Amino acid sequence: MSEPISFRRKSRRLCSLHDGRFYTETWFCVLVFVLNLLLVSCATMDIPESKVRAAESYPLKTEHSKLLIAVHPVTDKTEINETFRTNLLDKGILPILVVAENRNPSTSFVLAKNKVAVVNRESVETSTAQRGRVTSETPGSALAMAGAAVISLPLLVAGMKMMSDAQVIEHNLADKAFYSRTVGPGQKVQGYIYFQLPQGTAALNQHHVLVEVVDSSTGEAMTFDFPISYSPR
Repeated sequence: MSEPISFRRKSRRLCSLHDGRFYTETWFCVLVFVLNLLLVSCATMDIPESKVRAAESYPLKTEHSKLLIAVHPVTDKTEINETFRTNLLDKGILPILVVAENRNPSTSFVLAKNKVAVVNRESVETSTAQRGRVTSETPGSALAMAGAAVISLPLLVAGMKMMSDAQVIEHNLADKAFYSRTVGPGQKVQGYIYFQLPQGTAALNQHHVLVEVVDSSTGEAMTFDFPISYSPR
């Protein structure tokens, strides 16, 4: 016995409504999934603050006139990635942390960024003969300084997410950079200076970090000398 026509039409209409609801819910789920992917892909990169220790805790440190200065070439890739969220060494950049603590109760010292240089051993002898006049343009300097924008520029090539990350990285590099300042009694300052490794650098075995500091009361300059080494892995 065949179904009544009215029942078949009602069943067909209900089936159509159910199918429409199914497709609507399916497309809604797909839309939510796509939006979640977009939100995840657009999430801002998070970079923690640097954990800078006391100057005396670093192996490379020197004290003159109760001014303690330490330098720390960052050559460990894990430390570099945690600090900058990009492997600077792979980009030919060697970051060097400079930490200064003024323990002199009555004297301030001027630290200028362009008075920090990485030079070879012959340049150390030359700068000593010149009464410690050190600049980033010191003859024989092996490493030139690199700016944050130059370091992060190669990242701006892979879409909006990569561009956003590059901007965060560039801001982080600039925020953690060392800049010129006067260090008063009891003050501590720190920051990174980014040096560009010459292309094809095999190792840095006979190089020194020279930091020239000026006594603000006498105008006398003194040079802090730190031998460093670096071997790319």
